[in-house]
Amino acid sequence: MKKQLLFCAFVGMMTACQHETDIQPTLPTLAGEVAGTYRTNVYLDPSRVAIPAAQMPYTELKAESDSSVTLVYNTQYLTKTSQSIQHIQLSRQADLIQLRVADSSIGTLQTDRIFTDSGMEKQGKLLRVNIQTDSKTQQSFAGVK
Repeated sequence: MKKQLLFCAFVGMMTACQHETDIQPTLPTLAGEVAGTYRTNVYLDPSRVAIPAAQMPYTELKAESDSSVTLVYNTQYLTKTSQSIQHIQLSRQADLIQLRVADSSIGTLQTDRIFTDSGMEKQGKLLRVNIQTDSKTQQSFAGVK
């Protein structure tokens, strides 16, 4: 009986003294928070009312580092095109995330009223991007994740 008791005490001590390898929770990075695919609809951008719903443009934000992303703007209507902007710096403001290239702001991501494809209103993350493609043309996009 003493041998069993000693053995149980020994196993208990070994278990209690074992090195813990708990998984530490990882804090989401700013780039990880905004990364994803953002889609628009005619309720978010009425200028696209003539485009079929299945061919609406969409934007992808891909994480490069903790605070920078690559923006890929895809269009499908008429011709499929893809434009990319790399090294977009992210900075958190009071109630939004600012997207910056060099020293100019190209967009924001914030919690706002959004409209689903069916026109239902709800709260969600709204991405707004305005890019000057050349001296005469400006590209704009509003979409939700």
